[in-house]
Amino acid sequence: MREAGTFLRIYFSESDQIDGKPATEAIIDLCREAGLHAVSVMRCIEGMGRHGVHTTSFLSMSNHLPLLVEIVDTPERIEQAIIKIRPHLNGQLAVTWPTQILHT
Repeated sequence: MREAGTFLRIYFSESDQIDGKPATEAIIDLCREAGLHAVSVMRCIEGMGRHGVHTTSFLSMSNHLPLLVEIVDTPERIEQAIIKIRPHLNGQLAVTWPTQILHT
């Protein structure tokens, strides 16, 4: 069975905080409060943003490595979640796109 869905991706770095908590902890809490179900947080090995390149290179030893939060849910739930989550993002980049949810 296929269902229309929306994919939401939010970009953070490891050093980011939301409401005084580490971004990963806070975003999971916010997603839970918003009623979202399929939420993953991933640590990336390299990324480039407004503050330059961040990498896991031995010479770099950065604590600003990129984090991706990926969320898939119904368009209605994502829209409602964005309304609740957006005020806490502190200018972080978030993107959405339509997707198909496959229930297997």
